[in-house]
Amino acid sequence: MSHFYLSHVRKVDEEWVAAFFRDLSAAVGARIGRPPEMVGTRGDPLSPDVPLDALSRSTVLVPLLSPRYFSQSYCLAEWNYFQQRLDVHWSRTGRRVDAVVPVLWEPEPDHVPPAVLPYPPVHVSSDAYRRDGVLHLLRLRTRYQEEYAEVLKALADRIAAHAERLPEVHGFRVPAAVADVRSASRTGRRTVDFVMASMSRQDLPADRQAGQFYGDRPLDWSPYAPEGKGALASLVTDVATALDLAPDVLALDDKAVDRVGRDPDRLVVLLVDAWVARVREKQRLFAAVDGRPGRSTTVLEPRSEDDTESAARSTELDEAVDRMLPLLRSSFAEYQRWSLPDSERFTSALRKALIRLQNDAMKSVEADRAPAPTTGLAPFPLLGRRSS
Repeated sequence: MSHFYLSHVRKVDEEWVAAFFRDLSAAVGARIGRPPEMVGTRGDPLSPDVPLDALSRSTVLVPLLSPRYFSQSYCLAEWNYFQQRLDVHWSRTGRRVDAVVPVLWEPEPDHVPPAVLPYPPVHVSSDAYRRDGVLHLLRLRTRYQEEYAEVLKALADRIAAHAERLPEVHGFRVPAAVADVRSASRTGRRTVDFVMASMSRQDLPADRQAGQFYGDRPLDWSPYAPEGKGALASLVTDVATALDLAPDVLALDDKAVDRVGRDPDRLVVLLVDAWVARVREKQRLFAAVDGRPGRSTTVLEPRSEDDTESAARSTELDEAVDRMLPLLRSSFAEYQRWSLPDSERFTSALRKALIRLQNDAMKSVEADRAPAPTTGLAPFPLLGRRSS
């Protein structure tokens, strides 16, 4: 018997999922006095197969909720299998049991999926967990070690408290869609272009003294980690990949503008160094991105709280961004898109912006596919009325 089954989106964030699985297994094992390798199980991370035997031997389902969780047929199958076990248990005993313990892996920006509502969330004091999820705590574990440990303890307590074995579900059929996932190609990932409006150290304006945030190339810009050149490019690449996007990072130049201008539906994220917005020679390039459709374009402006030079000239920098990006500035007026002071808030804002771009893109595709009304044909008669 396994005390918990970890259900998650596979082939994404595998390094972090594996680390979380190991940590949770250790926490549960310590809580109940069993070896960590004997308390938890999960499906093959490289396969969409649903391991019904492993599910039937587990007493608690721990789903890692993310924006893509309920779109994966194997996640749905694992969820539905446990739901049916709970229904059978209730029909036999008249009791509800705490056997589904949802974990916020990555937040859904707009709403909580209705299927999750009947199951109580993990109660912890960490604002970072409630806002950004456990994946965020893992990635920044040095900073959030106490919050991460609190989440593990709360989960281990919930899992250990439910030792009652649920009934098996005989005749459960895995949806046929799982076979489709198995054969699906990964080449269908949507591309997102990160256009970095920055400069190399040697091209900085004379009054920009804090050269430690820059490198030999514009893509070396590292507003949050001066010692790690290219850290921002690596960060956005990791976040996009985790959301099943195919990222490409470009410097804001004529080549990038030509590329993003050819396809208005291409997903584009403009990363703005406010100091570059003061360079008049860049106005034409900024305008080309600023004029793209809002459904496929978004913007983020990192401005580190450790950059005292930027803080001293914040009004001037804000005015420069206003002039260069009037449309994006008015479309995305939320504070969380502009003057992002640290990597944590930048990462949170980026994840939400990418999810919204994906959702808007899907809505646009669905609208394009909707058939237009056909003229010249008699309509179907209304139900309940006789046609003449």
